[in-house]
Parts: sequence; structure tokens; C-alpha cells
Amino acid sequence: MWSPHSDGSLQIWNRQVTTHLSKSSDVLVYSGLFGLKSDENIDGVQYRRFSTRWDNGFLEQFRFIRRFLGVSGPLFKSDLWYVGYYLRVALDLRRKACDIVHVHYYPQFASLIKRLNPKLRVVLHMHGEWLTQVRFNNLNSRLRQIDLVVSCSEFITKGVAARFPQIAHHCRTVPMGVSADFLSFRSENSHADPSPTRQLLCVGRISPEKGIHVLLDAFELIIREFPDVALTIVGPEWVAPREDITDLSLPKDVIDGLAIFYQDSYLLQLQGKLSADAARKVTFAGLVRHRDIPAFYKKADIYIGPSLYESFGVSIIEAMTAGVPVVATRVGAVPEVISEGKSGLMVDCNNPSAIADAVIKLLANGELRNSMSFAARDMIWKRFSWETICSALVETYLEVLDHRTVSLDHAESVAK
Repeated sequence: MWSPHSDGSLQIWNRQVTTHLSKSSDVLVYSGLFGLKSDENIDGVQYRRFSTRWDNGFLEQFRFIRRFLGVSGPLFKSDLWYVGYYLRVALDLRRKACDIVHVHYYPQFASLIKRLNPKLRVVLHMHGEWLTQVRFNNLNSRLRQIDLVVSCSEFITKGVAARFPQIAHHCRTVPMGVSADFLSFRSENSHADPSPTRQLLCVGRISPEKGIHVLLDAFELIIREFPDVALTIVGPEWVAPREDITDLSLPKDVIDGLAIFYQDSYLLQLQGKLSADAARKVTFAGLVRHRDIPAFYKKADIYIGPSLYESFGVSIIEAMTAGVPVVATRVGAVPEVISEGKSGLMVDCNNPSAIADAVIKLLANGELRNSMSFAARDMIWKRFSWETICSALVETYLEVLDHRTVSLDHAESVAK
């Protein structure tokens, strides 16, 4: 449904994993058409694309009807969500010689594919807590049909296993990964002698649940102690629908505090809340191609992750791989990535003072920044390189295939 060639974290995961797997397996990727060729081979990966025009038109009418009837909740939980696209995929798979189908996000369509292709092994991959948050239709029975549920963090996996104990035995964690492009920049760069202007960095969507407003409040406190600090925020204003993340994942008092940011442009509100002094020192870099983001980490002295909710935290591991000391909120899967005090500092979310105190601590201590830089880089690269991720994924596939004698070099066929 999504274009695998855009720069979202899911698309990057797909692109990296399928390219790696294509060296030893036949890999087929289904996606929406997005103006591209319907069939194409890129880097050894076969792409098959279907138009979603009919689904898009239908869903616009469906949204209107729901609003008219006063129906609330995320639309994606419906069995009608891109059902035309997924039906075409499911029927097309009947003609393919695939062993495993790897479906992202939607249990209703993992189940549909399984029903129409009962001999296929179906893996459902969750990149958020939707299985425990959203009332999908017939979820219990559908999850029992699926061969494996993979999540991007232990935070999510444990929640799914606790909520659905009947499938706990086939829940696994396969995290996000990081490219070697981020690894090389700190090898000859030390934090012991920083440039006159210290550089703070945040990378991610500009959306209320990402806590950028909290970061800006913290920045106002930081520049009182360190007037020579600058902050760069890399990412587009892309406000996720409130009902898809904020209303599902955050406490009511936090949701109420965010309500104002959904009434107008979040970016304009962020820019408007800055003092004149802070405004001169904050840069909103906007949308940057993922391949160009390493240059921002190269210039950064400290990375700040102020998110109110995080199912994983890709930008955090990218910063740590680049050797940038990290201050991040203690939410979701972040504690799985950061070793407190060794590879980074964690603080309570929605707390500007806590963020400011941690950043000031690092700004005042070059030796601590250096030690965190090296510890983080080594740890992250060992755990989150794409080679490590793909190896773990292949192991889960072999589990699903009932431990058949298939080596990584002779894996047969994987459909994504």
C-alpha cells in the first residue's frame, strides 16, 4: 500500500531488509502504484504494484459517511480499509510460489491472505501497539490464524503476548536497523574540543506526539545557561491523525494538553511560541532525504529525543551510531536502546526542565559526552546493523517453516 521507495522508517526497513535478503532468496514486494511501473526489478528485488485509486475514492466516501453518522475511532481498523488492494494481493499470491508472506500492520489483511492462501506461512509485523489498542474485528480468531507476530521492540511484543496469551508462543521481536552510513562520522571527531557554537539536534516528524513543543520550552531554559547553543530540527510537518496515535497511546491529561496543537498548523504554533532570542538560534530544516541526514549528525554535539510516545526510536539509534550523545524521554521502547548514564541520558517525558537539566549536564562535561559517544556507537552497531537484523529475521522465518533445513545461503522464497 505504501511506496517502498520513500523515506519513512517502515519504507527504510523494507528497502534495507529486502535488498539484503535478495542476495540469498527470491524476494517479491507488493505496494501501491504511486505512478511507478506495475512490475519492476530493483537491486535484485521484484516489485509488483497495484493501483489504490478505487480504494482511495471509496475511503473518502466512507470517511464522510462516518463523520455524518458520528462514528469515531481510527478508520484503518475497518475490514474495508484498502480491501480492494489487499484482495488483489491475496489473489495474486495464489499464482506465486512463495513460502512466507510478511504483512505490515493490518491483522485483518494478514488473515485475508491466509484464508485465500492456506498453505502459505503468514507473518504479521507490528510497528506500534495497535493490537492492544485498537478493536479490530474478530481479532482473537484472526491472530490464531497467523503463523507469527513480529514487533519492532520488546515493549510491543510483551504487550501483545500479555494481551493475547494464546499466541504468546509465536510472538517475536525484530527491531529497526541502522545503516553504516551513520557509523563513520565520529571516528575522527571528538567532543572534547567543541566548536564555539554547540549544536543540538532533533530528527523526526513535526507532530504533537513527538514533543517538539516540549523541546522548545527546554531550549529556552538551556540558552540561559549556554547562550552559544543552537538547535536544528530536521523533519517535515506531518501531523499524524490524532485518533491513530495520540488518542490511543497517551494519558488523558497529556491528550488534553495537546488538543490545542490540532487546531492549527503545529509548525506555525511552534515558531510563534519562541522568544526572539531563541528564534534566532532554532532552525527548522524541513524535509531532508534520509541519505542526507548523516551530515546533520556529523555537526551535532547532542541529540535530543523529546517524544511523548515512541514504539522504537530510529533517530535515536542513528544518532548513537554516529557517536552523538543522546538525551531522550523514557517512553515506550527507548529504555531498550539506551543504557542510562552509559550510552545516553533518559528523562521523564513532557518535562522541559528535565530535558534542559540533562542537556546542560552534557554541555558542561566534555569527558562525559565523549564516553557516551564511544559506548553508544559500539553497542548500537553490534545490535542494530542491518546484517544483524536480517539474520534475526531469517531465524524467525525458519521457525515459521517448522525448522526445515534451509540455510541463509539457500533460503527459498520470501514474499513481502
